Amino acid sequence: MHLSVKDVAKLLNVSEKTVYRMIRNETIPFYRVGGQWRFDKRHVRSWLADAGQFTVKTVAADLTSEDEETISISGFIQRGGVYRGIKGQTKAIVIRACLNQIGKAVPHLDTRKLFDSIMERERLCPTAIGNELAMPHPRHFSRFTPLSYISLCFLEQPIPFDSLDKDLVDTLVFIFPRSERRFLRIQAKLLRLFKDDQVLAMIKGGSRGEIYNLLSCKEAEIFGKEEEILPELD
Repeated sequence: MHLSVKDVAKLLNVSEKTVYRMIRNETIPFYRVGGQWRFDKRHVRSWLADAGQFTVKTVAADLTSEDEETISISGFIQRGGVYRGIKGQTKAIVIRACLNQIGKAVPHLDTRKLFDSIMERERLCPTAIGNELAMPHPRHFSRFTPLSYISLCFLEQPIPFDSLDKDLVDTLVFIFPRSERRFLRIQAKLLRLFKDDQVLAMIKGGSRGEIYNLLSCKEAEIFGKEEEILPELD
């Protein structure tokens, strides 16, 4: 089900102006259809499981140079790495296997505590987003890394992920955020990028270099255009 700005404002009990500010700050997952802002109800439900611990002020506030730096999905993936052939038949087993691989490449990650926090988040609401993708991330932020990372992990075989639609998952996109604001921006950008068929095809079958290059191009194409047509906020 697709929601409008008005629907989301009513759901969050905020003004439409606040929703537009969230869009501008890229702290809520959104996309455009026929010139209108739209929201996927499944993505909003997952977003609420994360943002519910934050205040609206946190997710809607104007960005400051002190808090933010350039958000590059391609750059975050280069930090976190791409891993293939992950073995396992259950969610817990493959998440642990992925973290074991990621922990060898990403410095200062406490993978044991990170596993516990990710599984705590999964119990709130599964992070499967369709198209055989899931976006696991910790329940709590600012505890695991001074920088933000994204890691792509490709499973040896699709597995159930406890999602309501019973979809199988074969690709895990781990988000390790530096802060709650950073997480919300990364999540919103990824969900928007994964609505692009070319991005989905490349994520599934491209080389590391091809994935990095396409994501860089798509970020500039999609988010540059959307920034130009957002309404002005007083």
